[in-house]
Amino acid sequence: MKQRQVQKTGKMNIHIHNDISNTANHLRTRIEEMEATENRKGIALDITACLVMLAFTFESRLNFIGEQKVDGFKERRVFDTKLAKVLKALELDPDFSIRPYSTIQELKDFRDTIAHGKPETVVIDELVDFEPGADFDAFDLKGAWEGFLNIDFMRQCSKDIDVIWKEWLAAAKIDVHQTITQGEYSITLIEDFPAFDG
Repeated sequence: MKQRQVQKTGKMNIHIHNDISNTANHLRTRIEEMEATENRKGIALDITACLVMLAFTFESRLNFIGEQKVDGFKERRVFDTKLAKVLKALELDPDFSIRPYSTIQELKDFRDTIAHGKPETVVIDELVDFEPGADFDAFDLKGAWEGFLNIDFMRQCSKDIDVIWKEWLAAAKIDVHQTITQGEYSITLIEDFPAFDG
């Protein structure tokens, strides 16, 4: 019996920025539902996760544009270096002191604090005026990153990175369909197949 063979060929373009963005959007939607129903149980944890995913979304989009438009782009470079190279390639000179670009530094600072989490010791040694009935035992144990954990900042980040993404796609002349994970695959029957000896 002769065994038939086929030639398989294919090409896949897998773009992780879409999956990361979908995760961020899922979390944002869940947080907004929690807010609408006044269910605040664990909401700060969900906001933390959402902000991390938004930061990852921005950087993965940065890497996508870099791969498309910057010769010799290296995704493992320092964030600011990658950002500068992409903006130069796109011939954009944004004002980082105003939104949407000012949000990028805030989001990156939050992401870095979470990603490089390290213990911190805060020493308090101060002389205060005594007031009868004052609560001298009040002690704030919040970390600096917790100031970012609010729904308004989450919405701001989500909106601003999407505004930047649209601007970048337009400047790069990349259609949205080119940013989606896609592939092509074919199988061709080999007519002159060898004899099967088994």
